Amino acid sequence: MRKAFTAATLLVGALALGQGFNERYDAFGWGYAQTGFGIELVPGGYATISTSSDYDSIAPGLWQFHASVLLTWLDGNGLKTNERRSWREMHSAFAGWANCCDTIPGGGFVVGGSSEDSLGNDEVYLMRFDALGDTLWTKVFGDPNLDYYYGGRQVKRTTDGGFLIVGDTDQGGSVRGFAIRTDEQGNEQWRRFYGWGSAWNDAFLSAGLGANGDLFMGGTRNLSFTDNEFWLQRTDSLGNVRWSVSWGGPYDEGACQITVLDDGHVLNFSGIGHGPNYQPSRVYMAKLDSANGSIIWEHEYGQAAPNTLLLAGKECPNGDLIGAGGSFVSTGPNNDKGVLLRTTSTGDSLWMFTYYYQDSIISNGQGRFYDVLPTADGGFIAAGVARNPVGGPYPPGYSQDTWVVKVDSLGCIVPGCNSVGISEQATNLLDAISIFPNPAHDGQQVTVQLTLPPSVAHLPLQLSVVGMDGRVIHQQRIAGNDAHQLALPAVSAGLYYIHLAADGKWLTGGKLMIQ
Repeated sequence: MRKAFTAATLLVGALALGQGFNERYDAFGWGYAQTGFGIELVPGGYATISTSSDYDSIAPGLWQFHASVLLTWLDGNGLKTNERRSWREMHSAFAGWANCCDTIPGGGFVVGGSSEDSLGNDEVYLMRFDALGDTLWTKVFGDPNLDYYYGGRQVKRTTDGGFLIVGDTDQGGSVRGFAIRTDEQGNEQWRRFYGWGSAWNDAFLSAGLGANGDLFMGGTRNLSFTDNEFWLQRTDSLGNVRWSVSWGGPYDEGACQITVLDDGHVLNFSGIGHGPNYQPSRVYMAKLDSANGSIIWEHEYGQAAPNTLLLAGKECPNGDLIGAGGSFVSTGPNNDKGVLLRTTSTGDSLWMFTYYYQDSIISNGQGRFYDVLPTADGGFIAAGVARNPVGGPYPPGYSQDTWVVKVDSLGCIVPGCNSVGISEQATNLLDAISIFPNPAHDGQQVTVQLTLPPSVAHLPLQLSVVGMDGRVIHQQRIAGNDAHQLALPAVSAGLYYIHLAADGKWLTGGKLMIQ
């Protein structure tokens, strides 16, 4: 574990930053389903890459239902500034899987997903967009006339400016992993198929770039319906296998979702089974030696719960690791929550939180994260899907949406949440708290006005005030929506953060400036 001084410095630095944001984004306000599979940094903010379900008119009185690739631009505060979508004529277009896509130096994006016709025939579909979302070119790989399935899961830009697409196909019988290498214009250079022979089926879901032009491919080795193993291999630049390893069992493990670290080794962000069919599983990370695929270290995190795993992860500028995924951490049906985990470079846990969507109408939304990025302010931004409330249909005006949550370096939407004993964060009640006067003078009476939704207003609430140094300087119990007087002790001038929690769940918070 790192020294206390380092941790304290990290804490103070995080508290000095502004609060994060959270949003769910419905494309064009149409009320159709979207899922965010990627998030990328762009000048002035972020861009999400999603798969969207749409209806479009193709002739008078004739409509086509299809999937499209959706690009959504956000400013630094989470405000949507633009959105564009693209699909193949008379086909659906899918963005791929977790951490699906890549940015291009100088601006623009590459998406290496799939295309499906009206008969369900799938091909790999490579899409190149400029910085404004205009389609520069598209390429199709596969042959629907041969009735083979091709599913592109992830694409990465290679060091020579070309692209590597990985996925799975049933060409040749059982499902196998494949890799396609192209030049910078998307022209195919080679295509390779990989599998274990004795396995029921195999698939690649992630890719990475190694030294000397070598390539890494991560996925899953399916021995049976109830026994999946992690699968990682290294090839040369032409796709020739240097080594291939699998590990795990006897239960289902999540796919090997990889990132290549600055030291050249490979990090697997995933989940490890503790029962059949991911019932239950635990968050899992492993560092593997790039020379031979041997495990350098591996760790499990948190409690075992159904379908609990990481789906993507990245290395932070200081060498720490950030992973994103989901978990059915609570009892009851469909209680799926987003998960963020930060560790040291050696896998020691720094913090792990679950997140769920909540506002004045939805009290217990569900969803999970499919990608995460470190941000310039030392925090993180995660993208995924926000779905219907637990145990209920979508309320009027809601649909399945792309979900984005921005947190600080300690996983807090409002800095200082880690100091008040919480494990979950509701992500959209920032408007439910008002603090006035603000700024206030030392000794002046401060009022906290709450307008919480009925689903949480009846709970026993704890109000906490956290200083810039991370210390909790005041706590008080309050009840219900009202104007609550904050009984602050004498404090020095500066910025403070107010947090409202109930039953270990962070609900909302805000800033208080004392002059």
